[in-house]
Amino acid sequence: MERTVRRTNPGGQRGFSLLEILVAFSILAISLGVLLRIFGGGGRIAGLADEYSRAIVVGESVLAALGTALPLQPGVTNGNDDEYRWTLQVNPYILDEAATGPFNLPYKPYRVDVRVEWGGMDEPRGMELSTLRLLPDNPAGSLGGQIGPGGPLGPGATGGRIGPRGARR
Repeated sequence: MERTVRRTNPGGQRGFSLLEILVAFSILAISLGVLLRIFGGGGRIAGLADEYSRAIVVGESVLAALGTALPLQPGVTNGNDDEYRWTLQVNPYILDEAATGPFNLPYKPYRVDVRVEWGGMDEPRGMELSTLRLLPDNPAGSLGGQIGPGGPLGPGATGGRIGPRGARR
């Protein structure tokens, strides 16, 4: 009969050494730091996207109010909406004569720019929206595209449909 003798190290320890535990904790801390930076950056970017979305809504609201609550005339208008500041600039838009031909158009195009800014001096942000709008050309003495007495057909007009060759039905 053979016996197997097990050697035991009476002075030895089982488990991990202190150095192995310190290395494992260091690797864990570095990994968690990288993950926190990744997820924290994603939250910051989501907040920034929300700010830009709100700025676009403010800019579009200013464009929608143009001609009703805000005057549609050449010049610069400023305002604010909570933490957003906006600047509206209306300038004549020069058309190429080849595009309009020899026609004298009753309306003139104007370029409308809305600049929306927010944030403090440490981190200013801004965005700009642009569009074209038509304003009536107002030569002296004309109605300038406005509807006068009798509606768009002139004084004494009763409406009705216009048939072929311009005859009223």
